[in-house]
Amino acid sequence: MKVESGLTGKSHIEFLMKNKAEILEIAKHQQKYTEAAAVVIEADDSVTKDNFLYDNDEAAGILKRTIVANTYNWLDAHDDVHIPGLFTKSVQNSARRIRHLHDHKFEYGGQIGRPIQFYDKGMKWRALGHPKNGDTTVLVMESQIEKDLNPMMYREYLGGHVDQHSVKMTYVKVDLAINDENYQSEYKTWSEVFPTLGNKDAAESQGYFWAVREARLHEVSAVLVGSNELTPTLGNKSQPALSTERKEPATQRTPVDVHELITHYKKHLLYG
Repeated sequence: MKVESGLTGKSHIEFLMKNKAEILEIAKHQQKYTEAAAVVIEADDSVTKDNFLYDNDEAAGILKRTIVANTYNWLDAHDDVHIPGLFTKSVQNSARRIRHLHDHKFEYGGQIGRPIQFYDKGMKWRALGHPKNGDTTVLVMESQIEKDLNPMMYREYLGGHVDQHSVKMTYVKVDLAINDENYQSEYKTWSEVFPTLGNKDAAESQGYFWAVREARLHEVSAVLVGSNELTPTLGNKSQPALSTERKEPATQRTPVDVHELITHYKKHLLYG
């Protein structure tokens, strides 16, 4: 959840601490989407069509694909780290209502396919296109993509061009993590989550992040570029090259007090 306070460094962290309760309360009443981030994915040679559900029935106009809907343990472009299992309860309770869309268009014309199942899966960072040894966990969606629903997106998946996805979610449980022992609770969260991160440098450079422990999942969208770029279609052979630099959308930050911040979030959705 990006909080534009106009502050940096210690002043920003003090601002977050002072207003944490109000910021979290507002966040839990908003829905989170993806906003563009300038990074792309590279395929790993070990990721082949044989490893995952990947089927083309062009005569029937039906494709079956395995999609990484979300990668955990990754500091995304909006300061969130998704903790493994945060969608488990939501998927168990409402999997049939979760949609496969494009660009978060929650309407009939926005549908791409019909989800078959969701599950968490351990994967190597390198299999996701990140040049790091070790493992993480991802949220997988298997989907039946139908040409009759959206011919353009059907062609994009058929051609292997859909390499990033994004979730629409509502925060349920979120903790603030701060790399400062003076903040006992927040430092405990930092010490717990930081060792698992795939992009530790990004976290160290800003000194904090939001650890999202539980969220309600509403839909998974194909997007051109997502705030969590490690969200490919598994088995694709023609994916572009990875940029390891974490770039955020260009925004102009202006100082606001907490009352202006609250008014802003009441009027606009959180993007992340």
